[in-house]
Amino acid sequence: MSDTPDESPAQLFAEKTWLAGSIMTGVGYGVVFALFCFCLQSLWHRTRVKDADYTRNCFFLVYICVMFTLGSLFFGSNSQFTQLAFIDDRNFPGGPSAWEVDMFSISVDEISNVSFVLADWCATALMVWRCVIIYRDCGHCPWPILVLLGTMLLLSFVLGTLFLYQISSPLSSPYSAAGTTVNFTFPYFFFELATNIVVTILIVLRLYLYRRHMKESLLGPGHVAEHTSVESIIVESAAIYSTFSLLFLIPFAMKSPVANVFMQVLGEAQLIAPFLIIFREAEGNGWISSALSAASSSRTAFQFSDIEFTSRHLHNQGLKSTDHKDVSTTPEEGLDIDNDDDIAEVPRMEDCI
Repeated sequence: MSDTPDESPAQLFAEKTWLAGSIMTGVGYGVVFALFCFCLQSLWHRTRVKDADYTRNCFFLVYICVMFTLGSLFFGSNSQFTQLAFIDDRNFPGGPSAWEVDMFSISVDEISNVSFVLADWCATALMVWRCVIIYRDCGHCPWPILVLLGTMLLLSFVLGTLFLYQISSPLSSPYSAAGTTVNFTFPYFFFELATNIVVTILIVLRLYLYRRHMKESLLGPGHVAEHTSVESIIVESAAIYSTFSLLFLIPFAMKSPVANVFMQVLGEAQLIAPFLIIFREAEGNGWISSALSAASSSRTAFQFSDIEFTSRHLHNQGLKSTDHKDVSTTPEEGLDIDNDDDIAEVPRMEDCI
């Protein structure tokens, strides 16, 4: 006599994916908890010093607390939902897999649904803000990028609201929409993936141009390693979330039960990238923290390097070098170049690439 439940192999495989997703979500929550502790410790020490970054560090401190709360609510609700499916209501017709699909809108799971969407909005907003900050350092306002990212963020809110309304309706789930002909699951997650891919491409492109520019400057290649290494690019661009989104969307489009695994893991994976970015900033290795340092180093390099200034106007007049106007530099005034005689100026490091 076999102890295997009287279910088809397809049903058993679907149940395995739901259970595996719950277990992997616990692993993801452990990673999130560790990153939260690192960020909290670093930011707490920095907020005790009221320097120029005090407001930003306070915002980051509140942000990670909100995100960790949402991640905890998602993990706790998802765990309780799994317990109901596999233990309390084990004899539901069709097994735990059918129960999880049919009961997706009950109050226990509604907590995780709302927490998931709110955390996704916060993560997307942070990535859009990061991209704007990185491009803002070009020296001019990137209006096309601002309009593009602002529109995508607004559409993310709209689709997220529609998706949340769908999965909150009775007898509805990410796989079926009761009472409506449109299933917003795929449009919502696809658009979130597209937004992250666009942001990833923009950030990676900016970091690549930054690397090339800084290598050609006086700073040399040693000063760009912290922003342009593979791991830093992955962190700054939030490629982790894009990867897990693909792992969910591809099986979901193919109607494979494997999507059950990564749909649950996404709830914690979307928190990892923001925490890594904030931890880098708190440790002074992020773009904002180091960009100012790099700019200061570049100005110092210009000030103390041997630079020959040539006046094309005086050269055309055939005057002697002893007739050149004296250019003085003081520590208080910085590098002061009189350009009345059409003296060639050295490009600023802060100029856009």
